[in-house]
Amino acid sequence: MKKFLTGVLIFVSIVLLFESCSSLRRQGYRKTGAGNFQVTPVFSPGFEKSLYTAEITFGKNSFSSLAVIKQIPEDRSFRLAFISETGMRLFEMEFLKNGAAKVHYMTAFLNRKAVMKKLSSDFNLLFISDGASEISRIFVKDGDAGSYVLRVKKDGKKDFYFSSANNEPGKIKEQGCAFGRTTVELNKFENGGPNEILFTHKMLKLKISLKQINYPEWN
Repeated sequence: MKKFLTGVLIFVSIVLLFESCSSLRRQGYRKTGAGNFQVTPVFSPGFEKSLYTAEITFGKNSFSSLAVIKQIPEDRSFRLAFISETGMRLFEMEFLKNGAAKVHYMTAFLNRKAVMKKLSSDFNLLFISDGASEISRIFVKDGDAGSYVLRVKKDGKKDFYFSSANNEPGKIKEQGCAFGRTTVELNKFENGGPNEILFTHKMLKLKISLKQINYPEWN
């Protein structure tokens, strides 16, 4: 697993950040300033905690682990922890309501600045809140009233949140270049959050897949 994640580190270290809206226009979206649009959180205010199976794939290599996501009700922050199949804690992070992220633990072979920055940036896409974000642009698709995209400014970044048919976040795209931009797909919302979460770095050939485990004592 060390060799696998070292390869991820090498590629992540060359990531640069920039993006344009041209791809949205090619998909039929146009910018608008009209309408009452709000950012819908990925995890509802009543969400408590969920246990996920996690699979990380890089090229032809992959490994599995468990992931725990928990909301702290006192300050509406979120805790995320990854644990290997052998019970070793890989990393633990906290995502605050103001948009900041804190790394509480990172195992030695992941404890590199580039890795911590990328993991924090990727997972922080899930924990958007009204107090830390503002809608900077709105895109709608003609002939499809339920299809819109919000460009959301959060902690100095501008990311894109795509609506789904049920007015839930269906997809998130990180602002960044083709090599480093992350796409997050969200499916089957239940128990206050998505049942399936898929992070994709297309050019890096890196995927992180989370699938919720529905244990009665957890949900």
